[in-house]
Amino acid sequence: MLEALYGLEFILLLALVIVWGLTGLAANRLKYVSFRQTGVSRWRKAVRVGVWAGFILLFLWGIVITIAYFTLGWYFVMDRVIVMLPLLALPAIFVARSALPFLKQNTVMTPKSLVFIAASIHTMAAGALLVLSLVMFDIPSIPDVRESTLYLAVLVGCAALLWLYHRRRVEIIRSRPQGILARVLRKTALASAAVVLLVAWFQWSLANSKFPESMAMIHPETFEYGGGSEIPSVVSSDHHGHHAVMPAGGSAAAVSVADLTGPRTGQPDKRFTLVAQKKTIQLASGHTVEAWTFNGQVPGPQLVVHEGDLVEVTLRNQDIEQGVTLHWHGVDVPNAEDGVAGLTQDAVMPGESHTYRFVVEETGSHWYHSHQVSSVQVAKGLFGAFIILPKRSDASSAGNGQTSGEEADVTVFAHDWETPDGETAVLHLPAPAQSQIIKPGTKVRLRLMNSASNTKIFSLHGTPFQVSAIDGWDIHKPGVVTDRRLKIGGGGRYDVTFTMPEHPVTLALDERESQAVVVFSKDGQGKADIRAGGPILDPLEYGAPAPAPIDDTAKFDREFLMVLDQIYLGNYNGSSNHLWAINGEVFPHTPTFVVEEGDLVKTRIVNRSFSEHPMHLHGHHVVVLSRNGKPYKGSPLVLDTVLVEPGETYEVAFRADNPGIWMDHCHILEHAALGMSMHLTYPNVTTPYTVGEASGNHPE
Repeated sequence: MLEALYGLEFILLLALVIVWGLTGLAANRLKYVSFRQTGVSRWRKAVRVGVWAGFILLFLWGIVITIAYFTLGWYFVMDRVIVMLPLLALPAIFVARSALPFLKQNTVMTPKSLVFIAASIHTMAAGALLVLSLVMFDIPSIPDVRESTLYLAVLVGCAALLWLYHRRRVEIIRSRPQGILARVLRKTALASAAVVLLVAWFQWSLANSKFPESMAMIHPETFEYGGGSEIPSVVSSDHHGHHAVMPAGGSAAAVSVADLTGPRTGQPDKRFTLVAQKKTIQLASGHTVEAWTFNGQVPGPQLVVHEGDLVEVTLRNQDIEQGVTLHWHGVDVPNAEDGVAGLTQDAVMPGESHTYRFVVEETGSHWYHSHQVSSVQVAKGLFGAFIILPKRSDASSAGNGQTSGEEADVTVFAHDWETPDGETAVLHLPAPAQSQIIKPGTKVRLRLMNSASNTKIFSLHGTPFQVSAIDGWDIHKPGVVTDRRLKIGGGGRYDVTFTMPEHPVTLALDERESQAVVVFSKDGQGKADIRAGGPILDPLEYGAPAPAPIDDTAKFDREFLMVLDQIYLGNYNGSSNHLWAINGEVFPHTPTFVVEEGDLVKTRIVNRSFSEHPMHLHGHHVVVLSRNGKPYKGSPLVLDTVLVEPGETYEVAFRADNPGIWMDHCHILEHAALGMSMHLTYPNVTTPYTVGEASGNHPE
């Protein structure tokens, strides 16, 4: 629905610009013929037809916006109503009152009427062009006083200049009519000047969009407080001498993210070493690619730990020139362990190492990946599974990609690779030769993980199954389903459980990626079942109701609005591209949500773009309250990555219980790299790290 309405709106606005532009040319021509008294009737009729065509298009635009309001809600039209409607309606009223009365067939044309006709119609054309440019290049997602007055003031200024221009031109034409050559030369000069100015502005904008050599990740002008108490921003230094602009709460001393670590001492329960290195690998698809790997394999080694373990992971960079980090996706680690280059650490360059230490306080299926140039490095293979088993579990029986006794625990990554034949989807298993052989009667847990940016749709054929967990959190009383497809956004995970039957079971991606198939059987044999799957399972209607950690009856300390938009073309860090915006801005101008420890926070996420967005908040899990104004009907959902589809509005909530500065971004990592990235910050927290060429830190 959203794509259809916004697409129709774009077509109507484009048509409106064309119609009013042509009508403006006809009105301009009417100025010349009126003093010669030849062709007046023909040009007057052309102007009149153009005016009414423009009115009809404007009326249709209004109908589309009204439908969008009643089907999608206020957040999808608020900028259209507050900012754009006046830019179209006021000039239309100007035309109706100033031009139409003089366009009747028998009305005598006077210099005054010609000025009214030309100035009003050209103002209407300017308004339509301004609205189209806002939709394409500078969407005012959440209109403020500046946006609701600035563009209108620009249009009023244009109207005044057009009035003065046409009044002068009418006087000149009246006193000394110009020949065709003079008109052509003048229009050529005006067009050339306009082109020169446009090119100059574009070059200035391109240069101005370039990021500085060194830049902090958060900026005080972007702070939002969600209706809670505002916290003054100050320049402060912590005891390491780090300087930062931060919200300062009370008299508490500043603390650096570098000090918000896990335990620095004590014998770890689990210790791992991961070496980032380049290696040529062969994919299951048969393609050979140069991958960036951990310990020479893709996915990287599967790390299996237990709830309550003190985990130590040493990252060594052998030959990844850009540097690497480790981010623990979905694990609420202390801020210093979060692995975001330029925010919680410096990237680990070739020959260097970095050690992460933290206690795991949760269970479930998680994963790790580099957060240095993540849109490139994750795609190249720098990722792996991080499995946290309950305290009572036996590490030798599950979670390692092996079968043990009557249980099998198998992790499957869906990943996209760039190959000579184009982008290819692959299903990665830790140990294919063993994990595809499963004895009938075995209780199987498939941990489905999407390490690709693109959303993946999985089908499981040959057995009834349950979705036991999503993003590592258990589903309450999951029902048994068959012939249901599972839609997992970038970064998301589903745990699927079933009992292995006598016949083969096929795991496959949807029909567009039919080559990505895994067959599980008792002997490693069996033909793949790649028939079309059934309806997609709706996680908000799955499982049984149960008390949620947070519900919408709670009293929230802060409430934020996050509007996701697309900018069809914009200049970003020195290049032009399709951009992805939050609240009408791209990083580093996106909002920074300020919270205090202990706050109960609600966020409304509105997706007004044509793409789905898996939004991932670091360091916290969110509880889904509602989708499109309707509460969930099944099990409570606790997620770290919320897949928001076009036209959807989610309300989610979380407890602010992990102090630091945290990223919140789209996990279509290319979207994050093109603007859709923001931050959550607590008072009194500083960071000594910066992004940019000077530091070499580039998190996205």
